[in-house]
Amino acid sequence: MLRPGTAPAPRAAEPQLAGRFVLGTRTWAFLLLLGLYVLPGLLGHEPWKQDETYIAEIVRNMLATGDAVVPRMAGEPFMEKPPLFYWVAGALATLTSPVLPLHDGARLATGLFILLACAALARCGRLWVDAQFGRTTVCVLLGCFGLAAFSHLMLTDTALLAGIAVAMAGLPRWRTRPVASGIAVGTGVGVGFLAKGLLAPGVFGLAALLLPLCFARWRARAYARTVLVALLAALPWLTLWPAALWLRSPVLFGDWFWMNNIGRFVGFAVPELGAAHDPGFWTKNLWWITFPAAPLAAVALWRDRAQLASDERLQSAVVLAAVIFGVLVAAASARGGYALPLLLPLSLLGARSALALAPRAESAWRMGARILFGGVALTLWLAWADIVLLPAPLHLRALAGLLPPHPGRHVDAWRLACASGATAGAAWLMFLHPRRQAALQTWVTGMALCWLLATTLFLPWIDDVKAYRHVFRALQPALAAGCVASYGVGESERALLHYYDGIVTERLEQRPASACTQILLENPDGRLPRCSDAATWRPVWDGARPADRDEHFWLFRRAPGAAACTDR
Repeated sequence: MLRPGTAPAPRAAEPQLAGRFVLGTRTWAFLLLLGLYVLPGLLGHEPWKQDETYIAEIVRNMLATGDAVVPRMAGEPFMEKPPLFYWVAGALATLTSPVLPLHDGARLATGLFILLACAALARCGRLWVDAQFGRTTVCVLLGCFGLAAFSHLMLTDTALLAGIAVAMAGLPRWRTRPVASGIAVGTGVGVGFLAKGLLAPGVFGLAALLLPLCFARWRARAYARTVLVALLAALPWLTLWPAALWLRSPVLFGDWFWMNNIGRFVGFAVPELGAAHDPGFWTKNLWWITFPAAPLAAVALWRDRAQLASDERLQSAVVLAAVIFGVLVAAASARGGYALPLLLPLSLLGARSALALAPRAESAWRMGARILFGGVALTLWLAWADIVLLPAPLHLRALAGLLPPHPGRHVDAWRLACASGATAGAAWLMFLHPRRQAALQTWVTGMALCWLLATTLFLPWIDDVKAYRHVFRALQPALAAGCVASYGVGESERALLHYYDGIVTERLEQRPASACTQILLENPDGRLPRCSDAATWRPVWDGARPADRDEHFWLFRRAPGAAACTDR
């Protein structure tokens, strides 16, 4: 336990259970599990709605124009977020361009930021306690359903996750090495700022104020030096790109700063910008996003409640978790990916419980992981065999919405070998390994296996349903020369229309008096906007993604010189 007036020395306070946690003593096995968790699903599919569509288009535009200051999507400035993720994605897409399509190369940025977040979180745990505690902290993070759901797509939230993890890794040394601590914290805050805007500076700024207010141990000169150095280290990250944007266009700067930061948080830009905040959204979703980190953190806080007044690791993690949770609840916009930063302090708290579970709880969790993920893996294999091997596929109802109406039955030998090898290895670790496995290790292994099976056995079919390439490539022959207007076509679809076909539409929602003789609609029934000359328009093409009942595209054409179509 920490004593007032002394440097933190939590190593002696934490349980050393290396014999139970096998991966904790075998770094190579831990890194292998991390790779099998992060890499599957990053390659081999088209951009998927929602974020991947516009990110792929922004990256393509940046590489084509060389403009790294103003992100543009389908010919329009897209000022939702700063450009760090786009820069990294563009660099990786360029490096891998000889062998990978642009969107696959760009998606590697997600894997890079997830690995950076894991490395920083492992360092954070190691500096607070020891190396095994650091690896356990990462395993708690990897075990969260929320990370599995959002860590394999092009999301700027993954860069924010990495930034906050880097900043957290600087906190353990604030008392003994305030300069190095401040540099790490400021760098992480800067990375988070260039990823998502004001969230990371706001979270750490508020946490920096609350820590000394709530806990006497942080009222020290070394802490003030750490905060000052963090501010100086973050300053270049916080100023260079905003200054370049202001010099380019004060209007775009205002759009980014005022509408897409303040407006999205307070609510005067929603639903025009961002996802509307359902009052019950976090009640319905936060439990599964943070499981099992949140229950483990709650157990750790209850067990160690007497140490909260003296343990700086507990104090910093509790304050960060409380601030991030408060920001999520207070924001006017809510999406599941926004909760990713909350997983970091919860994992730091929950690692203590994962290493010190009672034998009965450990055994029950291990058995539950075997039943849950073993059952899911078996179901995935049976479903694949049903589709590929049986003469009359059963078309399992649970998969009907994820598969095209007539999925191809070609067997990819490489995918099959990969899935078979992973299944055999995971089964050995989870069920047959001669040494008793930690429940957390069993949980993460099972989750990694199920994700790998889904992305190797089913990815080609899921991509057929979720991708837009075949829709817009089929549209191209039906287009005549001249401009194309659009009505009801969403942001994601407009981005991919430009990404695949190079088409920038004139949006009737903004320019109702467009003189274009072609109009692309997105609605289920092909209903035109209110037009005085509706009889002169004729449909020339329609299409949709397989099994998509909500989106349908229609192309109409009218004779040149007819009155413009307007909805006003």
